Amino acid sequence: MSARRARGPLLVLATLAALTGCEREPPPPPAPAPPAAPAADGAVLRVDGHALGAAEIEHLADGVELLYPEYSRLHARRLALTNELLPRLAGRALQPERWAAARAACQAALAGGAPAPQRQQGNFATLGLGLWDAARRLPPETWSEPVELFGRFVRLRLEGRDGASDPRAEELDVTLLEFPYLAVAEARSAHEFALERAVLEILDPAWREAVPEAWQHRMRPDPP
Repeated sequence: MSARRARGPLLVLATLAALTGCEREPPPPPAPAPPAAPAADGAVLRVDGHALGAAEIEHLADGVELLYPEYSRLHARRLALTNELLPRLAGRALQPERWAAARAACQAALAGGAPAPQRQQGNFATLGLGLWDAARRLPPETWSEPVELFGRFVRLRLEGRDGASDPRAEELDVTLLEFPYLAVAEARSAHEFALERAVLEILDPAWREAVPEAWQHRMRPDPP
């Protein structure tokens, strides 16, 4: 009987020592997450299934940096995305059939049946970032390939530029053929509606920081 009583406290002490030792031992570090597999189409983001590649973002970010060389590259990417590229992709999903028809008509425009040309003059603020950036890259008096903007496709021809030393002040003289898939009167309300209903997928985690958190929240799927 006395031997059993003697063993009892020893067993309790041994158990406490084992538990204490377990608590002091740090847990093993979590296994690193496997790197994200690149999308088959090279997309880093998708909006409603429409892909956006890194090269397209960087291309427009170059234009933002030309206007504002003091901005970081990350901020230039954010402005390219939020001012032009994310709304453009969200707009596609509003009227997919009209979007496809406008694209096809713009592609065939120079073969005949084009709408009456329009003449516009202005700087990046009046022309808009996307149109300004596409026009400034053109050789003079040469028609562009189809250019997609929010709610429309256009063909552009650069007629002249005033040669201001500050890109923000430079005025471009542009002729354009326009193929809208959203009515001009609907453009502002459609812009907001498109963004509210669109779903953003960030496929490459390296690009998450380039999308402001407010936009990630705004363009997330509705909870089930």
